[in-house]
Amino acid sequence: MSSPVRPLSGIMSYSCCRPSSVTRLSNLFGQSLKAKSRGIVVKVFLGTIFLLLAGCANVAPMAVDKQTKSLDVNSKSIVLMTVDLSRPEPSRYIPHPLLIDFTKKGSQDKPERLVFQVDKDAGTASSETHNKFLLRVALEPGEYELKTIFGNANAFPFNGFFQVPLLENINISPNTVTYVGRVNALMRPRVGEEFRAGSVIPLIDQAATGVSGSTFDVTIVDLSDEEVPEFKAVFPILANVAIQKSILPPFDRAKAQTWWETDGNVKTPRKETADTSHSAAN
Repeated sequence: MSSPVRPLSGIMSYSCCRPSSVTRLSNLFGQSLKAKSRGIVVKVFLGTIFLLLAGCANVAPMAVDKQTKSLDVNSKSIVLMTVDLSRPEPSRYIPHPLLIDFTKKGSQDKPERLVFQVDKDAGTASSETHNKFLLRVALEPGEYELKTIFGNANAFPFNGFFQVPLLENINISPNTVTYVGRVNALMRPRVGEEFRAGSVIPLIDQAATGVSGSTFDVTIVDLSDEEVPEFKAVFPILANVAIQKSILPPFDRAKAQTWWETDGNVKTPRKETADTSHSAAN
């Protein structure tokens, strides 16, 4: 079986971003393919992903939830945004977010990575076409890059993982709660060499769910008139809070394409020797 070069690019930014880590992950998956149970393969693979993730960044919870009783923005401000994940046609494999990550700029050492776990209060994936999620992130004042939204699309027996490359610059003002807009991300069939919605590995899951054969069309819109009241209604702690507005810049597809082709920090573009992404998603 031939395998593409850089098979783990779709999740590479959630590993330690070191070639040795990705090599270990590839080797582990290759060994796992010998197992008789396909379920064992997937569990080992996914467990390794999150083990690498945990070793490189602390995963923080959402800033507030439905039960939050007090709010303090003295040390960290709060960013509010919604994410609408969709597919062009109804599918059993409904995309929903798991993690959102930022990189803090201006560090003397390597940039600090901050990862946040999307919780159940954000929303549920109930529609077969599109679903909206309410994200709440606490960040210290400063300049950041909102890098990616990582998630999955699963239905028995397959589980596919995707990554939306946003790569948006954002400035966090002190002592504020700020709405930054809605991110609409449409997972649709990939054309030519467009960036993939996710890795081609694991081969069967990523292809069956349609992830490896897809890309994302992304738009960022200001729906503050509608969504700020929604945040206040869903999260009672925000009901009497003054919420500012600072909408993210438009999505830069060319930037996302370059980021994907270079694995984010490698000058040599990606080359693939085989395309195993033909989708069986339905």
